[in-house]
Amino acid sequence: MKDALDFLKVLADETRLKIIMMLSKQDMCVCEIMEELAMSQPAVSHHLRVLKKSKIVLDDKDGRWVFYSINKKIFTKQLAAINNGLFQQIANNLENRKMERNYGVCLRIENEMEPFNNKKVN
Repeated sequence: MKDALDFLKVLADETRLKIIMMLSKQDMCVCEIMEELAMSQPAVSHHLRVLKKSKIVLDDKDGRWVFYSINKKIFTKQLAAINNGLFQQIANNLENRKMERNYGVCLRIENEMEPFNNKKVN
């Protein structure tokens, strides 16, 4: 569950998701990403560093340029884990969802809170 959560946190950022979308089409260097997103080099580099740290993105030095690409193996594995694990479990839970309500806990808490609810306010 923690791996899925970490993966989703990385993708939850709009800029990183845009970078992932761009890199899913082709390898790009920082300059191309900067131009496409209209962002500064430090800002783009920060997002790429987060993506690299999570192993979603790979870098490849080509002369004086560094080109970034999606780590297809890791990305596909993480996506499958979420689809087949987390989301499938939620879908199964929804299919087999209990329809009765359990008032026992509510009544117990209500009874425990009653002394506080009956206090007079001056």
